[in-house]
Amino acid sequence: MNRRWLSWLSLLTVLALMLSACGTPELPAAGPADGGDDAAAAPAESANTAAEPAAAADAGLPEVPRNRTLIMAGLGGEHPGAFTDVELFNSYAPGLSRSGFTQACTEGLFYYNMIGDEFIPWLAEDYEFNDDFTEVVVTIREGVEWSDGEPFTANDVAFSLNMLLQNPDLNYAGEIIDTVKSAEVVDDLHVKITLTGVNPRFIFDKLTFHADLGVPLVAEHVWQDQDPATFNNYDPEKGWPICTGAWKLVYTDVQRKIWDLRPDWWAAKTGFHDLPKVERMVFLPGMDENTMVQLISNNEIDLAFSFTPQNMELAQSQNDKITTFSSEPPYGFLDWWPISLAFNDSEPPFDNPDIRWAISYALDRDQIIDVAFRGTTTAIKLPYPGYPGMKPFIDSVSDLLEQYPTTEFNLDKSAELMTANGYEKDGEGFWVKDGERITFEIITFPQHPSTTPQAPVVTEQLRRAGFDASFLLPADFVTRIQTGAAKAFLWGHGGSMRDPYATLERLYHIKHVKPTGEAIPFTNLYRWSNQEFSDIVDQMTGVAEDDPKLKELFHQAMEIWLPELPDVMTIETVILLPRNTTYWTNWPSAENPYVHEGFWHRTANLFLVELEPVE
Repeated sequence: MNRRWLSWLSLLTVLALMLSACGTPELPAAGPADGGDDAAAAPAESANTAAEPAAAADAGLPEVPRNRTLIMAGLGGEHPGAFTDVELFNSYAPGLSRSGFTQACTEGLFYYNMIGDEFIPWLAEDYEFNDDFTEVVVTIREGVEWSDGEPFTANDVAFSLNMLLQNPDLNYAGEIIDTVKSAEVVDDLHVKITLTGVNPRFIFDKLTFHADLGVPLVAEHVWQDQDPATFNNYDPEKGWPICTGAWKLVYTDVQRKIWDLRPDWWAAKTGFHDLPKVERMVFLPGMDENTMVQLISNNEIDLAFSFTPQNMELAQSQNDKITTFSSEPPYGFLDWWPISLAFNDSEPPFDNPDIRWAISYALDRDQIIDVAFRGTTTAIKLPYPGYPGMKPFIDSVSDLLEQYPTTEFNLDKSAELMTANGYEKDGEGFWVKDGERITFEIITFPQHPSTTPQAPVVTEQLRRAGFDASFLLPADFVTRIQTGAAKAFLWGHGGSMRDPYATLERLYHIKHVKPTGEAIPFTNLYRWSNQEFSDIVDQMTGVAEDDPKLKELFHQAMEIWLPELPDVMTIETVILLPRNTTYWTNWPSAENPYVHEGFWHRTANLFLVELEPVE
């Protein structure tokens, strides 16, 4: 017992030391971490924002008041410290950052607000499937224009889709090749898309911007003479990058991208939407979280990428104008990427569902939430975010969740399963069978707000339950997970937002399974194989979300999935995104969930056009 408590205290020390390196929250019992209150109390001057006015002046840009300028920093997933796509504005080519082109310049035919379960027609007005969901006709909104004044028509939609069909190496080509047989123009405002099979979700999955998903479209009159693989869509003299959004690019370098409002935006001209109040947007690259705390506390930026609970508290203590999505727990907005402790289910001992369940019973989710996240998230029972669109489906399997309690912490049940499978504890308290311990490393991001903080806590809980676990944060974590070299890993579920099909088909279908050593793109990373389950998912393919049969099939699928437990649920991804209300108001919120404020997502346009100046 003393040795085990010493191990736990050592874990507290390790986690505290990770605060400065990984941005994880401090433990309640630990002292101040490096980079904590004392380190961040004296704001450091930022080269990024200090240089912004000079950069604008050097580019010959007109002055825009600070209270009409929106500045965003620390974009998710970008190269730290600098943009590497200075003159690249081609969504079909690799390397494009999320720095304005996707959010403020490229608009979708449709949008989906996952927070409020709202489907929003935008460049298009409507769509209509045929009776068997093998064809769909999209109606384009009249009056939409490209930034050079040319009309946006059905020709652009058909051209974009057919170009992707003809160029399989482009980004998004695989998605279209799998689902589209052809796209043809009916007239300027109508395009007919013939699908490769029955697909009632095609419009939502491919032509609707939701979170950072959705296939972008391009201008036929510009792209028809270009090589889509090499065209960078950048020529200021020609007004490129060309797009339909309300802002135009006026400056780009490694440290910032600046977008200014276009008074001739089509939506304002047609009366579809008022001209936005944001006259200038400045996107800054990824940077250290402590730096972002300093910048937003000094009113030098208005938005920053996700903060840890510790840093959110610190920023708010320095500037009472800083808010986040909600004033109530869990405070941030719910992302579409709930987290689990996952396994390579094709390799022993994790090919045994009893072992996976024993590990699940060994995890105390309440402690994970309290210690790693300071209460700023919630436990998750299924691989689905708790969105309003998903709630009816989650509720429909409540009977199964009573039978298979995926979030129950019960060391006795864990031990019973291990003993029943022939394991016993050795002299150090670890499970062994035939003289061999269950020993494994848990792999995850070197720095991620939803996975990295829980890695040491999950590891110690497993060790206390008898599993000889450790954790590792390697630079090649993606390769290890995709190839199956990682026996265990903390990862998320990017799938469903409003019906359960996408998660089941993308993440657990047997067709995506490959042998260990062969890389799997972000689909069935668990290498879980169950033909009966996959057959049920195949039946769901042609069933629309509002068809009662979908819930019946979902229940049947979960009757197989739950006792198998391909991966072990832990927590929701809740993003604590700081917003500075010194200059801007009408932010999305729990009280006004017209969208979420993830400014790296395609749906960011929905709040960028709604922000109101304080003065």
